Amino acid sequence: MILTEQPRYTFYPAVNGNLSLPEAEQLAVEIIRPTGFQTREMKSVSVSREYYRNDQPLTEKGEPREVLKYKKITTDIKINGDYILRTCVGKISNLQVKVGDEIRDITNGIELAECRAYGVTAIVDSICNEILADELTDSKKKTLE
Repeated sequence: MILTEQPRYTFYPAVNGNLSLPEAEQLAVEIIRPTGFQTREMKSVSVSREYYRNDQPLTEKGEPREVLKYKKITTDIKINGDYILRTCVGKISNLQVKVGDEIRDITNGIELAECRAYGVTAIVDSICNEILADELTDSKKKTLE
């Protein structure tokens, strides 16, 4: 088995009309691919099951009965976005935040993790989804050639 490694690449999130901007003005995010060990810290999944009271095949008297299915199954997926932004995002281009009359640049994942601007959630979600996808897309293959 041969796997392809691409330690760093540029990602252009498809959020807030970013891809319709001229290429020089598009938000560009340097993705630093996580190591296999780092991926353990990025996502956790827990599953819980709740059964009906009479979930056993025999009654208290030992007589057979029809067993009911699960009452409820709950899956909880937690994404550690803070960890992802701080360890897997390098340089960020073309992202600015306006606070009053001041405009400041967001230049890396740490600054993005600490940003409180409206609209940042869509950017963070897009970056987290990109990193967690762990897929070599056609557009990424082109940057390898």
